[in-house]
Amino acid sequence: MKKENIPLIIIIVSFILSVANIVTYEKNDSGFWSRITSSVLLIIAMFIIIRERKKQKKNKTE
Repeated sequence: MKKENIPLIIIIVSFILSVANIVTYEKNDSGFWSRITSSVLLIIAMFIIIRERKKQKKNKTE
């Protein structure tokens, strides 16, 4: 597995777990919102990593 694919895999898995969490929740307590918030922050972090890697790759080719 390439190192470049790991952030994308983490985004997909995190999204699936978030959807599963939303579908199976029973009450809107602080734990529910903490899980959703952490998943969203993880997805944002992985998008930032992907963007930075693309910038570095572009700078190396120039």
